[in-house]
Amino acid sequence: MLVKIKPKAQKYIEGLPEKSQRIIAEHLLQLENPQTARDIECIHENDWRMHISHTYTAFFHMEGDIVFIDLFMSIEEAHKRYGRL
Repeated sequence: MLVKIKPKAQKYIEGLPEKSQRIIAEHLLQLENPQTARDIECIHENDWRMHISHTYTAFFHMEGDIVFIDLFMSIEEAHKRYGRL
């Protein structure tokens, strides 16, 4: 599968330290094969989330052979915004 990051999520990631960006990239590459990716959970029909290193959360959905990273934030931000799903 192809992984595409929406502009808002990309901007958030680009604002992080280089080391964090590298770790995030390694995790997001796992979504090329979502069935073997670690730390993902379906939260509603075709909406998913992935925890990254107990620090960040990526929210994504799939359309055909494309994974779209819709939102990206810290785990704390995600819990404040969406509660503990």
